[in-house]
Amino acid sequence: HLAQQLKEGASMEELTKDMKYYSYYLEAYSAVLGGMTGTYEIQIPDESTGEPKWVTKYGLKSFSPIAKNYPYNDFDDFGVSRSYGFKRQHLGHDLMGQVGTPVIAVESGYVEAIGWNQYGGWRLGIRSFDKKRYYYAHLRKNYPYHKSLKEGSVVQAGDVIGYLGRTGYSSKENTNNIDQPHLHFGMQLIFDESQKDGNHEIWINCYEITKFLTMNRSETIKNQKTKEYYRVYQMKDPAVPGGAKSQMIDN
Repeated sequence: HLAQQLKEGASMEELTKDMKYYSYYLEAYSAVLGGMTGTYEIQIPDESTGEPKWVTKYGLKSFSPIAKNYPYNDFDDFGVSRSYGFKRQHLGHDLMGQVGTPVIAVESGYVEAIGWNQYGGWRLGIRSFDKKRYYYAHLRKNYPYHKSLKEGSVVQAGDVIGYLGRTGYSSKENTNNIDQPHLHFGMQLIFDESQKDGNHEIWINCYEITKFLTMNRSETIKNQKTKEYYRVYQMKDPAVPGGAKSQMIDN
């Protein structure tokens, strides 16, 4: 019924003007999902030659945080208690896998935080361009990040950003104190910068989101000279300021 009204020319403003909480739910759901869909260009294999060809698509343009063809397992562990440092809740989602598994940028954004954190070990904070912040922790000892990354680096959804590991739970850098290798993937919603750190942080349960993102997993290839991994199929995301920059494999 709603779709039909929209087809007939009605606007969402007209249809929702008497819905008391519509603006609240719109802001909340847009904060989570608003940057995950849209129009973009991406390479796919040509059916006849197998060579990559560019196509324009509309739909899901975000990726699973675990690269294609790499196994992992997970369960809904949001809110489970943690005791290292102080008693606290687990405000993210753990994906258990193999050390060295390529970790993928879920959404396009820029590197806001990179380096050691005693709880997360080698970790990355990638802020999406609409100012949400994605957080990746427990990356690999000795070689946690893709060599192209530094603070301020721009990444596209689907890029390789690092490698799964078990670092963390130590004030000493580069320490493996996590028993089971896994990626900690967290999503913090920031409606105002005052919420970024402190008592007003908003972290959401990513379990259902990561299940949804398994529909889109980025395939990777290893450069045998440098041992670095890169995405196979390039993407042009219009959300990237100044134009898309593809993560090309170097020789």
